[in-house]
Amino acid sequence: MRGGLVEEAENLFDEMPDRNVVTWNTMINGYFKNGQKEEGVKLFMMMKESELSPDKATFTSILTICSELPALCLGEQVCAQSIKTALNHTIEVCNAMITMYARCGNMTSALRCFSSMPTHNVISWNSIISGFSHHGLGPQALEMFEEMRFSDVKPNELTFIAVLSACSHAGLVEKGKYYFDYMKDECFLQPTAGHYTCIVDLFGRFGLIDEAMSFIDQMRADGLEVPVSVWGAILGACRVHRNVEVGAVAAENVLAIEPNRSGTYMILAEIYASVGRLNEVERVLTQMKKNGVKKQPGCSWIEMNDGGSVFLSGDKSHLEFDRIVEPLEVLHVDVELMSVGSDQNLVQSCWHSG
Repeated sequence: MRGGLVEEAENLFDEMPDRNVVTWNTMINGYFKNGQKEEGVKLFMMMKESELSPDKATFTSILTICSELPALCLGEQVCAQSIKTALNHTIEVCNAMITMYARCGNMTSALRCFSSMPTHNVISWNSIISGFSHHGLGPQALEMFEEMRFSDVKPNELTFIAVLSACSHAGLVEKGKYYFDYMKDECFLQPTAGHYTCIVDLFGRFGLIDEAMSFIDQMRADGLEVPVSVWGAILGACRVHRNVEVGAVAAENVLAIEPNRSGTYMILAEIYASVGRLNEVERVLTQMKKNGVKKQPGCSWIEMNDGGSVFLSGDKSHLEFDRIVEPLEVLHVDVELMSVGSDQNLVQSCWHSG
């Protein structure tokens, strides 16, 4: 299935008179790598009904799928099954469990699993640090990293992606600078585009646009190509802090890499509008239309009863569209009534105070 030949692999699998654990694992992992995670879950369920017992590779693959979906309930069931087979003590399965719990938002279970491990490798540490960082728990992520520094496990590039991201989300500018330098000078790790993206985002969030741009200069000096993620971070910062000049430069660089990115045009137009440069707003939107770039519709999805629904802005094709819209209209009326009540209270308050 490495070449993406999923259907051919399925046919071979179906024709096999005898299948061993390796065969099942190959198919489950193949589905995952080809983006068919739900099919991987279905195959795992079929495997459970067969006479074969999953091994550590099976549990690692299915837990990885659960973390990507994310599917906490299924992941918890898989964890329980791994405990019954005593495979939860293997470092590979433990790491997959930590990642699954962390990505699904259950950091309490992720930390409990991490703490119960007799030994940790760099994947174990990265999983727990990334989990805290991903959920905006910067201080906890950095606390775990400090513990890692006193262990016998050396951090790698992915460790510092998580650490710098934690600093960014927690607003720890000085710590971010410290860990960036520590990575280079003490751990002798060359910063990658991912590290620069984190540090630029950190400075940009707090309006330190010039400092962020200096890191881009440093990045170029290191011989690295500035990716769209870095320019996107700068553009987002300029949007918040209304930096028109640098915002225009960032947008130009984003569009040079991804010319059909409608959001870039819209953000740049918003930056110009925020400072009253309406002629520039019109110019940007005209250029967007001239280049044939269309604004992507808003999209949202919900998961309920083991199923999911996707909703696009302006889309009325859903079979139960009228049923969906009816309660929304009721809510809209309620909100308007509440708004009217609030306005009346405000008017009365102003009248009496006058």
